[in-house]
Amino acid sequence: MSGKINIRRDTNDQFYRYKMPRLQGKIEGKGNGIKTVLPNIVEVSRALSRPPAYATKYFGSELGAQTKIEEKNDKYIVNGAHEVAKLQDLLYNFIDKFVLCGDCKNPETDLIITKEQTIVRHCMACGKRTDVDMKHRLSTFIVKNPPPKDKKGGQHASASATSAAGANDSSSDGHDNADNDEFDMLASDTAMLALNGAAAAAAADADDDGWEVDLDMSAEAVAARQKKLGVNTSLLKDDDDEDDARSGDKDPYDELGDFISANKSASDRAIFDKASELDLEKKHRALVVVVMCLFDNPATIVGDIAKRDKLLMAFGDSDKHQRAVIGGFERVIEADMDKLLAKTPIIFKALFDEEIVDEDAFVEWGKKPSKKYVDKDVAKQIHKAAQPFLRWLEEADEESEDEE
Repeated sequence: MSGKINIRRDTNDQFYRYKMPRLQGKIEGKGNGIKTVLPNIVEVSRALSRPPAYATKYFGSELGAQTKIEEKNDKYIVNGAHEVAKLQDLLYNFIDKFVLCGDCKNPETDLIITKEQTIVRHCMACGKRTDVDMKHRLSTFIVKNPPPKDKKGGQHASASATSAAGANDSSSDGHDNADNDEFDMLASDTAMLALNGAAAAAAADADDDGWEVDLDMSAEAVAARQKKLGVNTSLLKDDDDEDDARSGDKDPYDELGDFISANKSASDRAIFDKASELDLEKKHRALVVVVMCLFDNPATIVGDIAKRDKLLMAFGDSDKHQRAVIGGFERVIEADMDKLLAKTPIIFKALFDEEIVDEDAFVEWGKKPSKKYVDKDVAKQIHKAAQPFLRWLEEADEESEDEE
């Protein structure tokens, strides 16, 4: 069934003035390459005065699925097979959270990023400003990718709205999404639970079950971690590490590694809180330490990845963060080549399945061995061992393209 429907789901008034197209979905591909294409999400999002990446990303977050966006081709995809009715219901949830005024429920709103890096809905009807839930993952993406002020293609755009956004949006200094690859933006800005200290705590509290999983390790394994893996933080240093150093203090990466190794039953939440205390909660290099200290048991490494996915994503999933995760596992594999080298495809598949590292990051990593995290010869061996996984990614992608 197509046609226009009311933006608000709680009204059946046929004369309600705010309409949007009914969401469409098309399932394509099969097997690992199955996906749901959103052929009219651009038109739907235009009616909501929101970039189509927002709703698409919301779907991915709620469904636990990866998304792929080709803005230039107006192609928006959610991996997996999803019923249109379910997506429409999620769209209404998105509207409730990120479109409708929190006071009068009018959809004629603009999103404004405040100086405190929070989001408010500025209603053009009643003038009220109501907060957006900053615990939701989409809020992080919006903060990093504000609505373009000069390309507000929706039916509610106005000069006053643009002016208000310009006066209050501290993040919109020429940040125009029109010329960017939206998929790259998604890869670089999703899954970060911490906007600032308060938001990080709130985000963690929102899903205590996922955070409060105790470490599964023996006393012997804990005691041996630093010695066995050789957590040499000097190898983690980049040109942009100057802000990590604190004069006269112990290296924060060393402190984080010592904390993880010395606390047998530390939870994900406790580890992330310690990283935050050390100002490492957004540092991609902190992930190398976390991976090296937690994933040294060959017998349980794949299962441990599934248990620790929230912790690994909490630091962020930009290209650098994802590359650091891969680098950390390269070093773990290097430390026990006899047992782990052959498991490389399984380990990488687990990182992919848990959406910790996406396809693009693996493809980029697979282009050539790098000595950034391990010796060049070791990197070559790991690349060779990973070929079955990289071929699987390529074949799955080709299969989905053939279906189109």
